[in-house]
Amino acid sequence: MAPATYPADPAGVALRLFQEWLGRRYARSTRVAERLTMEDGLSAGTITVGRKWPLAFAILNTFAAGATVPFEAARAALERRIDAEGRSIALWIPPGGVVPAAEPGLSALVAAVGEARAVGDGRLEVRRPVTLYLHRVDASGSVITIAGGLAGHWARFTSRVPGTFSLNSNELLRPPVANEERDALTESIVLAAGQAGDRGVEAIRADDAWTANDLGEGGSCVLGSPRPNSDEASAALRRDVRKLLRRAEAVPMSAAAAKALVLLGGATYAEEGKLSWAIRGMDPALYSGYDIIVTVTDGLARALLEPPANTLPWDVAAG
Repeated sequence: MAPATYPADPAGVALRLFQEWLGRRYARSTRVAERLTMEDGLSAGTITVGRKWPLAFAILNTFAAGATVPFEAARAALERRIDAEGRSIALWIPPGGVVPAAEPGLSALVAAVGEARAVGDGRLEVRRPVTLYLHRVDASGSVITIAGGLAGHWARFTSRVPGTFSLNSNELLRPPVANEERDALTESIVLAAGQAGDRGVEAIRADDAWTANDLGEGGSCVLGSPRPNSDEASAALRRDVRKLLRRAEAVPMSAAAAKALVLLGGATYAEEGKLSWAIRGMDPALYSGYDIIVTVTDGLARALLEPPANTLPWDVAAG
């Protein structure tokens, strides 16, 4: 096995998750026959499907455009530490998340990775304890204004608090997926609002739940970008995808039975679909040559485009 390099290449994780999706989807074996890595977020190669059919692929790594030297250095430090613990993990940092590069944050995150729990769909959740701050603004009204990771959940608190409050949830990047846990956190905030003194601040403990994949072997990879979610980041994503698609057109691909496009990027939750919005909002001619388009975000590979049944040569009953 080749020695690990740091920071690791996120496209390798995307390829692995795409292979797993491909194998499950078509009930066929898959093997990477060739892989070329170009600069600035573009990879290409060939997968052999069912030991017989070549599938050409291109991977567009949209993390690359937003990378910074401090973020990449922090990625490398965390990957080394996770590998030293004997784990092989893909850790997905929510958009805008900070990767700790120094102690005690680095050791705390490594310990959280070691305690990651399965969530039932093949992924893991890495829990980080964080603190929310609830501030009473006025005794009248019944509303909470929210900054941070819970901003999209304001409706949970409408008419349930005695007064007007502001909630600072900036430390909370990704609330847990399970509804019962979100309900429990909501109840904790409502209870704290009822106990808050006049213009006082209540500290509320919560779990920030980052996604991970257990890779089994081959070294760890931290995937993410220091870009937070924003309209500007969405516009930049569309530009990045368009630029990478045009570069992919010039990549020579060997003769293959089909071509696949894999879009790798960040999302707080896989179902948010910002990558799918980005590609659907541009000229279809840029991606019309691909038979399969798959997005890889938040630890999941999800099909955006598939051909009709029995179109691909391997999409027939095994005989």
